[in-house]
Amino acid sequence: MRIVVTVFRKDADFLDSKLDVSEIGLAAAAGLVGIPAERFLDAYPLDGNRAAALTRLTGIAFDLDTYEYFLEPEAD
Repeated sequence: MRIVVTVFRKDADFLDSKLDVSEIGLAAAAGLVGIPAERFLDAYPLDGNRAAALTRLTGIAFDLDTYEYFLEPEAD
């Protein structure tokens, strides 16, 4: 399983891009959204706090004014 961040422009309904953040690991991804690792099955929106935490883990900057981001699992 890969862990990705899907990126959507706020003014569009289609996927803009996808970022692979698998290096953070399943436990950290699940912890960011406050669930046990075995329940990390859906797409979870990144709000300001979650995006800031993910920035600390990955170094990726998020533009929450322009884009919507979702943290989600993806089959390999």
